Amino acid sequence: MQLRNFKYTAINADGKTIKGKMEALSKSVCVKYLQAKNYKVKSIVEYKNIITYLEQITIGRLIKPKQLVFFLKQLGSLLNSGVKLLPALELLSLQQENKNIRKLYFELYQQVYNGNLLSNGMARRPKEFPNLLIQMVKVGELSGELPETILKMATYYESQMKLSSEIKGATRMPLIYLGAAIVISIGMLLFVFPNITGLFAAFEGAELPGITQFFIDTGDFFQAYAIFIFAVAAIIAGLFYFLNKYNKKFHYVVKLGLLKLPVFGSLIQMTNQILIANSLSQMLSNGIHSMQALETTRDILEHDVYKELITKTLNYLQDGKPFSKAFEESPHIDPIMAKMIATGEKTGDIPKLMANLSEYYNGISEIRIQQIKNSLQPILLILVYAIVGVMILAIMLPMLSLGTQI
Repeated sequence: MQLRNFKYTAINADGKTIKGKMEALSKSVCVKYLQAKNYKVKSIVEYKNIITYLEQITIGRLIKPKQLVFFLKQLGSLLNSGVKLLPALELLSLQQENKNIRKLYFELYQQVYNGNLLSNGMARRPKEFPNLLIQMVKVGELSGELPETILKMATYYESQMKLSSEIKGATRMPLIYLGAAIVISIGMLLFVFPNITGLFAAFEGAELPGITQFFIDTGDFFQAYAIFIFAVAAIIAGLFYFLNKYNKKFHYVVKLGLLKLPVFGSLIQMTNQILIANSLSQMLSNGIHSMQALETTRDILEHDVYKELITKTLNYLQDGKPFSKAFEESPHIDPIMAKMIATGEKTGDIPKLMANLSEYYNGISEIRIQQIKNSLQPILLILVYAIVGVMILAIMLPMLSLGTQI
C-alpha cells in the first residue's frame, strides 16, 4: 500500500464549500478523514503530478518531542482501553491536522497493515523515533505489554522534555545578560565616546581622564580596524565550526573543555548522568540484556566523553570485568552513581538500582537547576551593571574634569 494524493470538495458545518488536497492510503480513508471533521463529501478525485513528488521531500525532523509525547500518550491510552493497534493508528492519523505528521502516522499504519511489527515501522524512520523507544516497543510487543510500555515511554520522554526545558531556562537569561552587556558596550564605544573627544577639542589644554581616554582609544581602534576584526573573527569561527564538525579529536577536546567549565560543566554532567540512568533503567527493568542496553544508550548519547564511557564499559564487560569499573574510573561521573552501581552488582540487582538512580537524579535535577539560576543570574547581573557603571563613570569624569579646568 502506498500513500495516494486526493483532491476533494466538501461542505463544512456552516454550509460553505471547502476544496483541498490530502494524502491518504485510499479513497475510503480520505472520506473518513473528512467525515471526522464534520464535512459532507461532494467529490474526491485522485491526482498525480511532479508537485506531489516534491511535497514528499522533507528536511529535518518532522515530529518534535512534545508531539512525540502526545502521540505516545494517545496511542497508549487507546491500546489500554481495548482498541486494536491498526484501528488506533488509523484513528490517530485521521485526527492529525499536520499533513507531514499525518503521512508519518499513515506510514506506521501501512507497516502494521502489511504484517510488520510497530517497532519495525518506527525503525524505518529513525529521525522521528529514537532508538530507545524502538527497543522498548519491541520489548513490549514480545512481552505482550505494549500499551503499558508505550505509556511508560510517554512519561519518560515527558520528564526528559521537562528537564531540557528547565536547563534551557537556566541558561537563557545569563546569555541574554551577556548579550546585553556586549551590545551596550559596543554602542557606547562607537557612538558616545567619540562625541567627548569633539567636546574637549574646543577647550585648549583640557585633558581627558585616563579611563575615558582608554575607552576612546578602544573605540577608535575598533572603528579603524572593524573590517579586519570581523574578518578574523569570521575566519576563527568558521575554522572552529569546521574542526568541531569534521575532526573527531578536536570535537572531543571541545566537549571535554565544556565539562570543565564552572557551573555549566556540572550541568552537562548531570544531564548526561540522568540520560544514562533513565535509559538503562527503562531497558534493564524490562529484561533487555545489559550489552544491548548499553549499546542503545551509547547511540542516544550526544556527548563524546560519555559515549566513550559506555564503550569502555562494554569492553570491560566483554573482558569479564565489573559493570561499575568504567564508572568508578571516570572523573566525569558522580561518585554516588559509581558507588550505587557497584552496590547493585554486589546485590545482583542492577535494574532496580538503575531505577533508584533514575529517581534520585530526576528528584535533584530541579533543585540543582534552581541553584544554578539563583547563583549565576545575580553574578551576571552584577557584571552587566559593573560594565555599564564603569563606562558611565568614564563619561561623567570628563564633565567634572572640564569644570575644574575652565
